[in-house]
Amino acid sequence: MFERMAFRSDVEDTVLTRSCSYDSSYEMVETPPGLTSLGAMKEELPQEEESPPQSVCCQPPLDKPTFQSMLDPDGRLVNEHALRKAVFRGGVDPTVRKDTWQFMFGLYPFLSTAREREVMSAEHHFKYHQLKARWKTLLTMSSLGKTEQEQGVSAEYLDDDLDLKVESFTDDADMKVPAMDTTNISTETQQQLQFLEIQAQVFAGRQPINMKDIRKAVRIIDKDVPRTDRGHEYFKGSGNPHLSILRNILITFAAFHPKVGYAQGMNDILSRFLVVLDSEVAAFWCFSSYMETIQTDFMEEGMLRKLNLVRQLLKELDTVLFNHLENCDVGDMTFCHRWLLLGFKREFPFEEALRLFEIISSHHMELSSLDVERVRDQERARDFLREGGQNRVVGAPLNTEYTFELFVCVAMLQNIRQQLLNCRDGTEIFQTVSGLSGKMDLAHILRKAETIFMSYCRKSVIDCFQIVE
Repeated sequence: MFERMAFRSDVEDTVLTRSCSYDSSYEMVETPPGLTSLGAMKEELPQEEESPPQSVCCQPPLDKPTFQSMLDPDGRLVNEHALRKAVFRGGVDPTVRKDTWQFMFGLYPFLSTAREREVMSAEHHFKYHQLKARWKTLLTMSSLGKTEQEQGVSAEYLDDDLDLKVESFTDDADMKVPAMDTTNISTETQQQLQFLEIQAQVFAGRQPINMKDIRKAVRIIDKDVPRTDRGHEYFKGSGNPHLSILRNILITFAAFHPKVGYAQGMNDILSRFLVVLDSEVAAFWCFSSYMETIQTDFMEEGMLRKLNLVRQLLKELDTVLFNHLENCDVGDMTFCHRWLLLGFKREFPFEEALRLFEIISSHHMELSSLDVERVRDQERARDFLREGGQNRVVGAPLNTEYTFELFVCVAMLQNIRQQLLNCRDGTEIFQTVSGLSGKMDLAHILRKAETIFMSYCRKSVIDCFQIVE
């Protein structure tokens, strides 16, 4: 009776067997038919490369024809893995970014049909507007006799440098849900829409709401909104209505997500969704879905944990740089806080930051993925052949909490490694890191991050024991 251990190659599986008694005096290698020598295996295995053969940034962005080819006749996106891989390899072309993000950020399930998405779109419309109408109505009713600005239902910014006035929303019409266009639709469909609206009213009415928390959130939001991406065309200019939409979404989210509420930085995250989707309803739901995955980053414990992961990863990959940062009293990596919280938004131009955001959000290259396990299998095979069949290798456990964004952080630090090593104290390090904004080559950083990622995967493959002849 034998315990069988296998490693994969791009050809057939080669199986190592040993007795269950763990008797080290007995060991043999069974070679499948058609693979007669270690030399033959060496010829078949991929050659080692310094960087991945299909490195991120080396592929064209996902374009419209490719995206449409992933849909079946009913509109289902049947190969989620292929989509995420394409996004990771080259980002998304602006012509299809809106459609791609609607799947990636949870507005629609990947396997939903085009017809099902029409129904979901109506549900999203009614639910969002019912939620928004509810907090507006409650703010008005709880602050009778006060001005619109005092109620928090509207806001007016009179700063000379921020000439913005957000529309007033206190009339009866705004407390109702905007009607959907029912032109040229059947009576049956109209009845279905009316039913969806009733369901949305019930849904919104059942959500708990704390007026004290809402007013607190409104005060902070009204400080952040007029300073959000004002240099971008979408938010530029006096009286820009998109700022009003941004405000409404943020307050609606804060009102009905009391666990996380509103925190500074959420406006910067939401602005991306609003620019790409150009829809108040779609932006709200995609933003809400994304926030569910990162909400702990806006809590002290969650961000401290993520910074500690950056710290651990840097220590594993670059001990010299890690020790230098420790000696300068910045080993806690707090200078990475903004990078991680905003998805590197301030470190690159807006369009490049969008691309990095969608690449990271594709979650294609993660340490728990099949692609990573394939790399480790190949590395085990290489090490076995390199030793002429005299060593058996097994994989050390990977820390799957090391997400790709953490490798991007390490890549950015190693990109200015010598500058950081030349710094004499923490103040100089913070100044050096702060000066990175807008000065980095995104393609270079991404290639470096992936190379470091792959190196970590290979580094985790260790010698286990010697085969005794």
